[in-house]
Amino acid sequence: MYGILDRYVGKNIVLSVILVSVCLTLFAGLINLIDALRYIGRGDIDFGFVLIYVCYRLPIVFVQFFPVSILIGGVIGLGMMARNSEIIILQSIGLSKLNIGISCVKSLIPVIMVVIAVSEMAVPKLDKHAEDEYYRRASASTGVSVTSSGAWIKEGNMFIGICAMINRKTIAGVAKYEYEGTKLKSFSRAATGNYIDNQWVMNDVVEQVINEDGVTYNKYKTQVWPLSVNLERIEILNEISDKLSVVQLHDYINYIEQNGVDSSRYRLSFYNKLLSPIIMLVMLLLALSTIFGPLRSMNMGTRILSGIALGFGYYVLNQIVAPFSIVYGVPPILGATFATVVFLGLAIYLLKRKS
Repeated sequence: MYGILDRYVGKNIVLSVILVSVCLTLFAGLINLIDALRYIGRGDIDFGFVLIYVCYRLPIVFVQFFPVSILIGGVIGLGMMARNSEIIILQSIGLSKLNIGISCVKSLIPVIMVVIAVSEMAVPKLDKHAEDEYYRRASASTGVSVTSSGAWIKEGNMFIGICAMINRKTIAGVAKYEYEGTKLKSFSRAATGNYIDNQWVMNDVVEQVINEDGVTYNKYKTQVWPLSVNLERIEILNEISDKLSVVQLHDYINYIEQNGVDSSRYRLSFYNKLLSPIIMLVMLLLALSTIFGPLRSMNMGTRILSGIALGFGYYVLNQIVAPFSIVYGVPPILGATFATVVFLGLAIYLLKRKS
């Protein structure tokens, strides 16, 4: 139940968080617009399309920046209240640090639910529409069709399906259909493929050749496939996990696992999406620590810089630990939760510590 004080505290926090979110989104959108200008000239892509393309992607940028916005917006909102002695007044009438924190959480939970709903329902559709339109316009130069289950490439009389991209030079779950007119001539499946010396070398290939006498099976340890598609044309597979909702990502993981492909990197993204509400609450605790912890005697500018530093520190730690968890075979759930647990412990420590 929301009381008068809950609404007052919540209003300051929510307004600050939304304002910071909008500013960060617009700033990132401007950077994305400048970066997307390099696509002009690919197929039918012009400046007008680039502008629309970036606008379609603004919601996903908003969602990505929202946890940091909670941290910085919380620092600003609570900092303004502390500077005006409103925090002291609230404590003098009987509200504890816990009560103020609960008021902040209760006010932000509806906003967090809306952001998650946008992330799960609106963002994938908008992003898919933007990407579909981009690839339709750029198809003359890329020759790649991207779906939620991977990518398809047409090479002469062959169709190549790529399930996933393990790293920048390794693809997995590759299938090749070779036709003669409208008749299927052969079907090949490779466990992985490596881009070596400007050509694709496939590993553990199983080939089925269809002829009048039946089907002939051949196996190859390695086989070079004459594909003209280069790394730049399929690099979008690296970002497929960011474009899917939790449900779609779960289905995609099941799909690639059924095809014998390692799903660790996609499970990492799946767990990150599941943990996003907890991450947002941890960011709020960090913001509270700047008011009630050892930073409460510092000025507003220092607090904001501290909030930005904490947010940047979380991002860096998460970006370092996550790839290491994949490289060294650590369960993806540990890689996804490590940074969150560390900063949760830091927030609790700062809240308990006195200046």
